[in-house]
Amino acid sequence: MSGKALSARDHPVACFLAITYALSWPLFVLVLWVLPDSMLLQGSLGAIAVFAPALASMIVSGQERPEGVPGRPGQALASFLGTWLVAWIAAVLVTRGASGSSIHPGRVAFAGLVSVLPAFMVSRAFSSVRGIREHFRTLLLPRGNPLWYLFALLAVPAVQLAGFGITVLIEGGSGPVSRQGLSFDPLMALPPFLYGFLFAGGINEESGWRGFALPRLQSRYCPLCAGLVVWLFWALWHLPMDLASGDPRGEILLNRLYYNVVWSILFMWVFNRTRGSILAPALFHASMNVMGAMLPRTDAAAVLFGLLAASAISIDRMWRRLPPGHAAARGGRTG
Repeated sequence: MSGKALSARDHPVACFLAITYALSWPLFVLVLWVLPDSMLLQGSLGAIAVFAPALASMIVSGQERPEGVPGRPGQALASFLGTWLVAWIAAVLVTRGASGSSIHPGRVAFAGLVSVLPAFMVSRAFSSVRGIREHFRTLLLPRGNPLWYLFALLAVPAVQLAGFGITVLIEGGSGPVSRQGLSFDPLMALPPFLYGFLFAGGINEESGWRGFALPRLQSRYCPLCAGLVVWLFWALWHLPMDLASGDPRGEILLNRLYYNVVWSILFMWVFNRTRGSILAPALFHASMNVMGAMLPRTDAAAVLFGLLAASAISIDRMWRRLPPGHAAARGGRTG
């Protein structure tokens, strides 16, 4: 037991990566290739797989600082129940929208069961283990200027709308993007956004990739180097899903080698600007997933995103180490 704790303290990022991949890749293979037609496995084991980064960050942060602190059972229960209810409603609404029909009572009950995962993660902000509490507390007690959270929510739709407008002007109103037009209802985007934030890219991923791995890497390396290391393992983590998606290989490579680099830089930007708050990149990630799917994707928007990432690098001089004691650069040896 002491060897495992020492390993986690000395090499937290290596342990985090090992647990993340060990928890997720075998389950991805099982639900995507071995038993792809089992909805029960897709919903249960698949949910555990996508929550692997958050679960791994909880395990390793608890081993880094295992000392106990006074528990807050009332606050933990309230945060669990509140998150569980919101997650349950979002899961039911998204499932109904995907099926296009009324929801079977069994699916409603199953959605409630799966919603335990995000509720449990959020309630860890009141854990009685010091390392776990300190790691997850910024989900409920965010730091930094509130404008950065607004930026995290609105940057993707703003850039995509700007890219759409530029493309329409270039096409002269007669091209494919112009003919496609723009149809977007913010109210219709709310359930998928909540689902993305709670289940698919928000707290389940960002609690680990940016929330755990990034600050420990930034304690030794400049943000740009640390962000690119996180990008590499984050992009590689999606490999089983990419191979099973059936998408063209060129599209997958564009997404992982260009867009994911851009997102990694922007997620890191809001994380550092909010002094290491997990909530900021979690909101950004959910916005990226949902708005990226609901709004037109254009070459102009792709260029604008690249320019925004380049501006972030320049503005924050990401080739320089963060100041000693910065809240977004903490942790032990990275391993």
